[in-house]
Amino acid sequence: MCYECAISTLYLEESDKVAQVEFIQHTDFVAKVSGLDPFKHSEEALSKTYDRLDLDMIWFTYDPLHPWSSAKSRGDSFVVRADSWSKAFPTTWHETFKVETLDDVLDFNPFEAWEIPSLDELIEHFQKTHSRVQSVYKSQLVPGGTYLTCFMWLIMLFGLRWTIKAAYYEPKRFKKLLDRFGELSLLQAKAWAQTDVKAFISHDDICGTQGPFFPHEWMRKHLFPWYKRLWSELKSKDIIVLFCTDGDMTSIVDDIAEAGADGFIIEECCDLKRIAEKYGNDKVIIGGVDISILTYGTV
Repeated sequence: MCYECAISTLYLEESDKVAQVEFIQHTDFVAKVSGLDPFKHSEEALSKTYDRLDLDMIWFTYDPLHPWSSAKSRGDSFVVRADSWSKAFPTTWHETFKVETLDDVLDFNPFEAWEIPSLDELIEHFQKTHSRVQSVYKSQLVPGGTYLTCFMWLIMLFGLRWTIKAAYYEPKRFKKLLDRFGELSLLQAKAWAQTDVKAFISHDDICGTQGPFFPHEWMRKHLFPWYKRLWSELKSKDIIVLFCTDGDMTSIVDDIAEAGADGFIIEECCDLKRIAEKYGNDKVIIGGVDISILTYGTV
């Protein structure tokens, strides 16, 4: 069964096939594979697609507290593009950020601006949500997960440009800002740790195609300690932690491993050979394949 294959792979056990996880939302593809109309039966169509492709795990993250709520209230513009590659599962784009000063960024406190649920409320909510999704994808492993591990809160709320400006011009105040969101993420990590999830996707976009957004020493001082604190909550319950970022994380993969990640979800711009040579026997490695080569052949 696909579920068991995913579990075996995450625990680095022998399996009769290479396990696969995919993120599938292309409307026409889902309709063709499932034989269902994704507009009328979205979850059933996706579930059948995963079953018929013999896939083992789905991509899943869930964040009940979302920065876009504050962004919308201050007048930021969002759009669901008409030319989206997935009409049944469209992507919303955050087009403008109405941030005017560094103080708008640095003075923000999520514990004052948002109504934060209690730990018990989060545990119940996460468990209920995860159980419902797992009931849809009965044959696949559904991990727990967050799209907003730590740094991503700021990108989603203020945009990358304002976030980096704030970190550069006001480093002490920026650390306090990052720590506030770190505390929020820690609360959520503690809640996820009390659910029955077997694995957890921890997403944080901290790299571009040329590498990390910040110097390594800065990240080791301010960001990676938060990763260690967050992931230790999950790992204390034997939950497999999979770290994911856009861009090339090759130069920081050792730091990510040291912080406690059990695996990496990487893009094709990463050095898959180097990462596999060092961590192939000890960590889960997902992705890193240039699909254009699969499509068009070698250059």
